[in-house]
Amino acid sequence: MKRIAVMAVCAVTGLIAWGLELGGDHLKGKPDGTLLACGGGSVWLLDPDGKVSWKKDGCGNIHRAIKRGDKVYWSNGNLWVTDLPTGKTELYYQPAPREGTYGFDITPEGNIVVAENATDFITEMKLETKAVVAKFKGDPSRADGTTPPAHHHYRMVSKTAAGTYLVCCSGANIVREYDAAGKLIWEQLTPKLAFEARRRANGNTLISHLDAVTEYTPDHRVVWRFACTDVPELKLDNLCGIFEKPNGNLVVGTYANGVEDGSRATGVEVTRDKKVIWSYCPAGKRLSTMTILPANGVTHQ
Repeated sequence: MKRIAVMAVCAVTGLIAWGLELGGDHLKGKPDGTLLACGGGSVWLLDPDGKVSWKKDGCGNIHRAIKRGDKVYWSNGNLWVTDLPTGKTELYYQPAPREGTYGFDITPEGNIVVAENATDFITEMKLETKAVVAKFKGDPSRADGTTPPAHHHYRMVSKTAAGTYLVCCSGANIVREYDAAGKLIWEQLTPKLAFEARRRANGNTLISHLDAVTEYTPDHRVVWRFACTDVPELKLDNLCGIFEKPNGNLVVGTYANGVEDGSRATGVEVTRDKKVIWSYCPAGKRLSTMTILPANGVTHQ
């Protein structure tokens, strides 16, 4: 996923940088709390009434943002942290070489997990001190043994309640699970690019792969799927970041699905029976909300 073209700032019409339109008309339905969204070069807080209450532009090819207390951590190859009260942004973690870290996770214990493209390291660190808790090399290769370009080695990474790590090998269309020593213990092929994987409380795994989010059992059976075509009125495409709420509802973001007239949804919450709770359709050419999460943080199983 390459850098998205920048739209000009136009204060007269009420548009802001990267094509994000202010106001609440683009939010259909109502979330039960503030959302944190990112994509298209920006990260922002979206109130339940659809108002953008905070926004930071100039974030480049941003993939993930997580709010913890008064700080927002976000990734665009490097990891950054923005202090909300002051607006100050600092470089938090810089992998080497280029095509670094686009996916990361913050655990309930306060650790941060990163997956580095090119170096292929998966690292868990203490959030405050950056002391290494676990570090190992993953395998970004395809099933046929070939390796994609470094930019598509990894996308999202998450730590499970069992202490294992789910790593989305995006260019390989595979999710791999490792233990803390780096031993491969499970893998799941996906139909298209593997963006994010989350382990459910029942032991199954939710995986987003552009045209759908699929729930797989440990023995690779498909037991549930939410596809873009399940809600044709939203014109969804390129499903990316996923978040499962405690009630089982799924919140999904998209890559480069926005259009100038706001007729395509870039984020949505759906129930297990695929009823839409809310949809987010801001006007903006190729606007992304690659991840859109409850602002109080990610729920981990």
